[in-house]
Amino acid sequence: MRHTHSTGGNPLAWDETGNCRGEVVLSAKGKAHAKKIGETFVQHRVKPSGLISSPMCRCRETTQIAFGSNYVTDAVLREIASADAERTAAYDKVAVSLIVKHLGNAPVVFVSHQPNINLLTMELIAEGDLLIGRANEKGEIDVVGKIRIEP
Repeated sequence: MRHTHSTGGNPLAWDETGNCRGEVVLSAKGKAHAKKIGETFVQHRVKPSGLISSPMCRCRETTQIAFGSNYVTDAVLREIASADAERTAAYDKVAVSLIVKHLGNAPVVFVSHQPNINLLTMELIAEGDLLIGRANEKGEIDVVGKIRIEP
């Protein structure tokens, strides 16, 4: 899924300490939307078997508000909008390995950024949208649907 609505600013700014200094963070609207997404999962008794998040604050906030703090992340998973080919390839490798690690019958939620999601799925999605897909043992994702939980 793509993170929910953020405050704006430089989307590539990243505070490696995890304190969000200078980073784009969720707006009040984004926080409310993340909460609603989490509540919708609970209402429909959908419990993810794994949570993966970009290390950037807007994604970590979305993940924590919607699903809790038991997620995995990696520095390589940050936004790749201006990344060179080497960093893009590194993102793809790490993302695919984490997806494959969590394969099973229960869904995995991966909270990320639009250009990153596009790289993995060839799909463009709006803030807070969820793509539903099936991943194979190579980590290739076959998108089978899209869900929009209105804010």
